[in-house]
Amino acid sequence: MSARTARLRTVLRVRTIQEEQRRGDLARAAQAQARAAEAAADAAARYGAREVADVGRPLAASVFLAARDLETLRADQVTASAAGHALAEGETERSRVLLAEARTRTSGLERLLERAAEERRQDRLAADQQVAEESGRAREVEPR
Repeated sequence: MSARTARLRTVLRVRTIQEEQRRGDLARAAQAQARAAEAAADAAARYGAREVADVGRPLAASVFLAARDLETLRADQVTASAAGHALAEGETERSRVLLAEARTRTSGLERLLERAAEERRQDRLAADQQVAEESGRAREVEPR
């Protein structure tokens, strides 16, 4: 094995490790996205399950303000959880792109090593062919 091939194999091992790390990053991002989606759905369900009582009846200002503050908090929770879900989706997509890039680099190195191995095989076959031809010519020249 040549020094170049040894270096390429080392780089390939590093790239493979990086690809595995990216795969783990993607798995963690997908889990975070699932948790964020669940949190957003829960917040939306809590917001949608609000009770509207005494519709059409006059309320005391303090009761109205307390109800409004509660609804504002619920709406803020929905907004925050939806934003968290959007961020998690973005992180998942980013992880997907990084994994694709890592796979591309790894496969490029694999192809390069395969090509080098094929070139070495072709060189050995050519050398074997040359030895066979020389041996055949030597037999033709030898008197019997």
